[in-house]
Amino acid sequence: MSTLAFRKSADLSIKKPLAPVFLLYGSQDYLIRFMMKQIIQAALPEEEREFNLSRYDMLEAPVQEAIEEAETVPFMGSKKVVLIENPYFLTAEKVKAKQDHHLPSLKSYLDNPSPDTVVVLVAPYEKLDRRKSLVKTLEKKAKVYELSYVSDATLYGLMETIALKYGATYTRGGHEQLVASAGQNLARLAGEVEKCALYCGKERPIDREAVLEIGSRSLETNVFLLVNNVMERRTVDALHLLHELVAMKEEPLKLLALLERQFRMVYQVAAYRDAGYTQKAIAAKINAHPYAVKMAAEQAGMFSTEAMEQVLARCAETDDRIKTGRTDKLLGLELLIRRISSAA
Repeated sequence: MSTLAFRKSADLSIKKPLAPVFLLYGSQDYLIRFMMKQIIQAALPEEEREFNLSRYDMLEAPVQEAIEEAETVPFMGSKKVVLIENPYFLTAEKVKAKQDHHLPSLKSYLDNPSPDTVVVLVAPYEKLDRRKSLVKTLEKKAKVYELSYVSDATLYGLMETIALKYGATYTRGGHEQLVASAGQNLARLAGEVEKCALYCGKERPIDREAVLEIGSRSLETNVFLLVNNVMERRTVDALHLLHELVAMKEEPLKLLALLERQFRMVYQVAAYRDAGYTQKAIAAKINAHPYAVKMAAEQAGMFSTEAMEQVLARCAETDDRIKTGRTDKLLGLELLIRRISSAA
């Protein structure tokens, strides 16, 4: 059977008839657990899981015990699911385990799997050792999901699926803002989507405004909003957010460095855009998330090139005055924000 890597498809559904053997591996533990739950739900009604769902941790139990379980008939049901977790013997890792594994029993089972059982190997490892004959056999006989790289289309599809469970509408704008705010950690993103979905329900889409209003904001997102307030001459809002960040124990010099970095990104995006580069090409050039480049491009329209150069010079001057003790840290930041806002 072919290997299914999430580089190409955002399809996270498990289709029937189910394969007799699945292999889930990769560095995205959240996706592995998500797919494992999908397989269990597709194979077993909830009332049958107590009798027909078995877990075997290869750090604690021998693989031959799991195979014996897979070969027995289901109890009061048409299917059973056997989870083989942490199969480290598929990797090149050296692990001190409590059990000796009889791997030929697993290889033999792959040649003639039980039609009444779904075996799922759950391998949270970035790489498998493809020199091993067992790995080669699995790649031929099992349905293999490589869950390491996650494309944005896959990420969007997964978060949309989570939102739909609550009857909420997940938008592209909301997705872009969530990724910018929370990063690409799947567990954290899923938690933020659930929180937004519970708040928005069916009445309100999860869009950019909803995410900013409801979701947890990273320091980088707060700095982006601070810069936006400055550029749009909302000085009072900018100073209020600055004091909020300081109250949250953020170091003023760190905030200054992040402000300067954001202004520099806006300056670079404007320069590359004027030179004819696309947003995708700019993101690769400056090693930034495409959404961050998109938002920086919007901010770039608020200042001329000369004005941006003056802003960066003022940031450097403020940094020097603070570090040499000529200006109080918070006062220096406040004065910088006022000066930049007045020039916007």
